[in-house]
Amino acid sequence: MKTEIDKQIVIVAQLDDEQCIESTKEKLNEQKIRFNKHLKTIPELYSQDDDDDDDHNSEYIDGFRMKCRFMKSNHMLLFTNEQDRLIEITEPTRRHPYIDVHKHYPINSFDLCMLSIRLTHKSMSVNDWWTLFKTLITTSNVDSNEKQIQLLCAPAFNLPLPKQIALQSACLIEFYEKFKTTIFSIYRPSTSSLLSTISHITPAIQLSFRPKILQWFDERIQNHKRLKDLLNNNCLCLVACGSKKTSFQYDFSLIEFHIIKQFNASESQLNILVKKFAMKYLHCSLDNYFLRTTILWICEIHDLENYHDIFEVWISFMRDVCRKRFLEHYFLENVNIYERHSGLEDIINTVDYKNIDLFVEKLEENLIFPYFHQYNDRLKNLIKFFESQPVLAFKMKVIYNVIVKSKFFNADNSLHEMCSILCHLSFLEDNDLGHIIDFWSQQWKPLFINFDRDDIVLQQPSVGYQPNQLAQQMTTSVFKLIQIDLNQMINSIQSNP
Repeated sequence: MKTEIDKQIVIVAQLDDEQCIESTKEKLNEQKIRFNKHLKTIPELYSQDDDDDDDHNSEYIDGFRMKCRFMKSNHMLLFTNEQDRLIEITEPTRRHPYIDVHKHYPINSFDLCMLSIRLTHKSMSVNDWWTLFKTLITTSNVDSNEKQIQLLCAPAFNLPLPKQIALQSACLIEFYEKFKTTIFSIYRPSTSSLLSTISHITPAIQLSFRPKILQWFDERIQNHKRLKDLLNNNCLCLVACGSKKTSFQYDFSLIEFHIIKQFNASESQLNILVKKFAMKYLHCSLDNYFLRTTILWICEIHDLENYHDIFEVWISFMRDVCRKRFLEHYFLENVNIYERHSGLEDIINTVDYKNIDLFVEKLEENLIFPYFHQYNDRLKNLIKFFESQPVLAFKMKVIYNVIVKSKFFNADNSLHEMCSILCHLSFLEDNDLGHIIDFWSQQWKPLFINFDRDDIVLQQPSVGYQPNQLAQQMTTSVFKLIQIDLNQMINSIQSNP
């Protein structure tokens, strides 16, 4: 099972001379980088053998060769030096600026890992585990919804869930047990027994000067109370992509990162809402440059703290963009980046300003989770199956009302909600068919239901979870645990008492 894509830029060289950059004048934003003495000292960019290569123009940096050498350099140790992980690095292409790094986490050994840690550290007190758990919480810069997901990791640290959440988790699992065979009869689980995360690693050449290409952007922000600080931050990069080996393009990702890092509470909230809207209604991610640009423009133009309905501001902006079919590039003057998603204008127009609060409330009920696209396919097929089996669907609804709805005051017992629970929890059993029973019973179930204790209770505000929302967060919290090294955290705590 694959999670969403993580994107990272790694600086392999600094460029302090704009004279080395030459425009190809064939495509917008396409550049070539001429070698100088400094650039020829960097192994990822140059080798003495390059001069003897008849097929290579050694006057300019070969971006494709740079990416291939980057894969074999010390830079890649940052992404491959992880114990008990299977790393797969794809060969870089000329057209893409990035290298795909797939990290495969063997989920079928997670239960043994957790058991081993608990047996090895029997002497650790509840307070020790609490300290360890707080390490996970405090080291993550996340929003409040993410913190709720992290709280569901507590049982892995020998800490009980709040009783209300534990009871609700137990009833969801009981319901899932009765109908899981249905979903597995429709969907064949993967035999890989792996959770895969994909990173787009982009080797880049950073400019240590302010290039002319940013002149329009610099003039625009020089009096802006927040963005003017970027005038002293040289973080523009050149990345290799395009059909030619010597083709480079400017990449503005690091500047965008610094802008987003400065967002206030209202701007951060809008960023999250648009991300949820994009994934739920547009079926794409906020990594889409078109969507990111709309956020950047709104946060520059408007002081969102003065608005009651910040999402309404974005909807109004988007309607204007769709009507004009024009969206200015955030950094480059007179460049239209308007991209029409399938049905984009129709979807935007379905949002009624009068019901904007209700629409935002619906967005907030559906958190972003790392298996979004696979979940959508699974849910669609399961709903279609139950719609074709009305007797079975009615039976499921009756059982759902008895087991689940009585524990959740805001359950709506719709077919979508019931199927959503089954789909979310099915990812925790997405394993070899022969090992499903042991895999599920040994670790996933006890992680949420075997903690009826009074010695310590997490201080957590009452949360009005919908049933499918809690099922989603249960699954997401487990995936977070798979990807952290608990032993390393324990050793860190013990070495720094």
